[in-house]
Amino acid sequence: MPLTKFRCPDKKTIPIPDCLSKCRMSTRCLTKPTLLAIVGGQREWSGTPSTTQLLNGTMMEYLKITKDYAIDPKSRAFSLMGIDHHARLAKPVGDWEAEKKLEGPISGITDLIIPDEDKPGHHIIVDHKNFGSYRVAKVIGLEKSHKPHPTETYRSSGRWGKAGSPKNMAVFTVNENAREYQQEQLQLNQYRVLAENAGYKISKLQLQITVRDGGTQAARSRGVMDNIYYPVDIPILPNTNTNGHFSVKYDALMDALKTGNVSVCTEEERWQDRRCENYCDVADVCEHGSRVKWLKEQKNGAT
Repeated sequence: MPLTKFRCPDKKTIPIPDCLSKCRMSTRCLTKPTLLAIVGGQREWSGTPSTTQLLNGTMMEYLKITKDYAIDPKSRAFSLMGIDHHARLAKPVGDWEAEKKLEGPISGITDLIIPDEDKPGHHIIVDHKNFGSYRVAKVIGLEKSHKPHPTETYRSSGRWGKAGSPKNMAVFTVNENAREYQQEQLQLNQYRVLAENAGYKISKLQLQITVRDGGTQAARSRGVMDNIYYPVDIPILPNTNTNGHFSVKYDALMDALKTGNVSVCTEEERWQDRRCENYCDVADVCEHGSRVKWLKEQKNGAT
C-alpha cells in the first residue's frame, strides 16, 4: 500500500503515476528521473522485517506497511544523496564483499564485509554513512573548549577579554565517553549477528562517514575538519543485548500487523516530536503525528 502519492508545492496531493504522466502544476518541482529515483528507493514489505525497519518506531513502520501515504519529493533530497552515496561506495573489490544480503527472521544488507588483515580468518563489517557535521561530531565525541592563543592578542576590550590579553582559541578533543552512536551500534551489531549466523567470524564494526557539509564554516566550528572519517570504530555488544532489543521490536511489529494494536512511537523514536513535525513520512496518517503537526501550524499561525 505504502507510498502512493506526491505532495505538490501547493500542498495538494497527486497519485504518483499521474504525476509522472503529467504535472498538475505549471512546471515540475523535480525532474522525472529524480522522482523515479525517489520511488525506486522504496522497499516493498516482504513479510520479513529489516534491521533498519526495526530501528525505527513500530507505529511508523506499521503505518508505512498498512496505509497509503504521500510525501513531498523535495523532502527526500538528503535520502537521495544517501542512496547515491551507497551505490557509489558499496562495490566489491577483490575479496571485499559488498551489499551482502543476510537472511533470517530479521534481514539485513551490509555495505561491506572485508577481511581483517590483523586477524586472519576474521572479517570487519563496514557501513557507509552520509551525515551532517553536527551528527558527525556527536558520533566521534568531539568536545569544544578554549585556551589562550600563543601569539595573538585582542586589539580592543570586549566580551572575550581585555585589550592586550591573549585571544581565546577553540580546541577540539575526542571524549570517548561522550560519543553518541546507539542507533549505529544496534544496526551494526544486528548485521554482525546475522553475519556470524551465516558463518563469518566478525572481529570489528566500523563506519566510514562522509560529511554532508564538509569544508563549511559550520563544520569547522564543530571541530569537523575532514570531509570523510574512516575508520570510526563501533563497539561490539553482547549478543544478549542485540537479540533482546531486536526481538522486542520484531514481536511488536509482527503483533501490530496481526492485530492492528500498536502504540505511539517512544519519545526517543519521535526525537521529542521533531520527527513528527518534519521528518516522518506517515505523520499525516498517524493520530499523534497529525496532532503534533496541527499544533505546530497553529503556533506558527499565531506568530
